[in-house]
Amino acid sequence: MEKKNYVVAIDIGSSEVVIAVGSINENGSLEVQAIVSEPTEGVSAGLVDNNDFVVQALRKARAKVEEQAGIAITDAYATISGKFVRCARYTDHVFVQDAGNCISQRDITALNERMKNVKSADAEEIMDLFPMVYKGDAGVEMKNPVGSYSKQLSSTYNFILCERDAINRFSRVFREAGINVRGKIYASAAVVAESVVTTEEKEEGVAIVDIGSGVTDVAVYYGNVLTYIATIPIGGSAINADIRHFNGYIPAQTIENLKKRYGSAVAEMTQDDLIQIRKGSRAIKPISRWNLAAVIGARMTDIAEYVWNEIREAGYAKKLSAGIVLTGGGAALEHVAELFNKVTGQEVRVACAEVGVDSTSLEMVASPNMTLAVSMLLRGAKEGACPVGILHTPSPKSVVQDVPAAQPAAQPAQPYAQPAQPYAQPAEPQTLNQRFGAAAEPAAPVTPVVPAATPLVDSADDDDFDEDEDDDIKRGGFFSRWWKNKIKKGLDDAFRNPEDEDDGDDY
Repeated sequence: MEKKNYVVAIDIGSSEVVIAVGSINENGSLEVQAIVSEPTEGVSAGLVDNNDFVVQALRKARAKVEEQAGIAITDAYATISGKFVRCARYTDHVFVQDAGNCISQRDITALNERMKNVKSADAEEIMDLFPMVYKGDAGVEMKNPVGSYSKQLSSTYNFILCERDAINRFSRVFREAGINVRGKIYASAAVVAESVVTTEEKEEGVAIVDIGSGVTDVAVYYGNVLTYIATIPIGGSAINADIRHFNGYIPAQTIENLKKRYGSAVAEMTQDDLIQIRKGSRAIKPISRWNLAAVIGARMTDIAEYVWNEIREAGYAKKLSAGIVLTGGGAALEHVAELFNKVTGQEVRVACAEVGVDSTSLEMVASPNMTLAVSMLLRGAKEGACPVGILHTPSPKSVVQDVPAAQPAAQPAQPYAQPAQPYAQPAEPQTLNQRFGAAAEPAAPVTPVVPAATPLVDSADDDDFDEDEDDDIKRGGFFSRWWKNKIKKGLDDAFRNPEDEDDGDDY
């Protein structure tokens, strides 16, 4: 086996655990050796609620990725995300040590050390801190102050904070799974940009929006500095709940598959046909694609508005020359970029991991829900390799998913879809921006064996529509005017305003 310096990254989300293994090749790009996802329960809006469920999922994912990469994993880089992660700014200064008032590197070092002594609130830990901008006596901003004349050097630092209880629960999962977290635990929003935006985009101003199942992370870069992060405690699972509320006859697992295959974020850009649903030989109450898209669009509009409100309040609404980049499982929904563009007025694109990734690995990571794990690989590679053990000569590089045993071995390629994924406080007291405490994915063409006029969605408890199930699905063109008018009329009342609903905003 070729000797490599491996990097391992783990992303524990609200619906799945993703583990990625990679190495940096000779040309300096990341070569992904294996990437695996495993469905999980026990995580709510990023917070571990059931330790055993998450440990079991992590162990299963590790066994799969070890088999593929041919290594034994003992250490990994990890990220955490939730409403318990936030950022805060703090400004301080030092007096220049040089008698001629010329700023040197030792002055910057002195200011950095001073900032490291800032204490967080008792219930929080400082995850990271870095300078946003330096200023001299005249208040003029300086990117590189060394050599400038000034009697004092001041800077505003961005602190990333996390509630201690959330970190403790997260760390316990890794300990019980037998995995050592390398260095510190990273805030997801602080690393997700690594594989989706370039240095030039960070310089111009760009917002990265990672739409997950339980939370949506927002990261804003300006002047090549991470200037703001926020976590919105709402994601794809809230969309699933809305669909279930609209049509309570659809089983929970079928809703996720239904959303993946037929979901759209913009009803006006969606076909108006009827989706019939079956569970075995029993037909279930149908739903029209237009209504499905209307339900999805209502909740996704909520998410887009929350995101835009965060960006606007942080002062960057007019500083995003590179626009908004969407990623994460929720970004795989059809027409989601168009919806965000309508809400924000910004240039919007959906991105998968590609920046810094070797061309031979792009196909493996061509799904938005893989982005965070790949970005963590890139960040971890800058910090150092992970120690690993050697098991055997690995199988060819591949993505391993949680596929039911009865599912055929060969699956058709599906764009953006994976076969079995449900889809400081400072020393001096200072007011910090508080996060609100309110309480998220498509599949393949099919061949019908059911009555030609009625499309079917198999509601079996499998995690995806496999080739056998595809025989039970067909899109039909019949949708009676009476049925259409009845549902469309009721839709406005049922989903008039998500803020008026009892269930929506609880996710």
